[in-house]
Amino acid sequence: MSDNEGDQGPKSTFCTYMAEGDQLYHKGEYVKAIESYSTTLILQPDDKNCLVARSKCYVKMGDSDNALRDAEASLYEDK
Repeated sequence: MSDNEGDQGPKSTFCTYMAEGDQLYHKGEYVKAIESYSTTLILQPDDKNCLVARSKCYVKMGDSDNALRDAEASLYEDK
């Protein structure tokens, strides 16, 4: 039983941080959204959706270097 709880814990946390980032993005709170997405990427570094979402935040903030870095990283995962 504890094994199942452990399996769901990180996934639940991942989904929570991802949803929080999405909400913050839609509110225009891009710095906070980036923080949530960055935490999400610590839990699952190869998540393409999260990389793209964080890239969009960087674009909104005018940070093209970081936006491009995340966008390119999301493409590398397809290889």
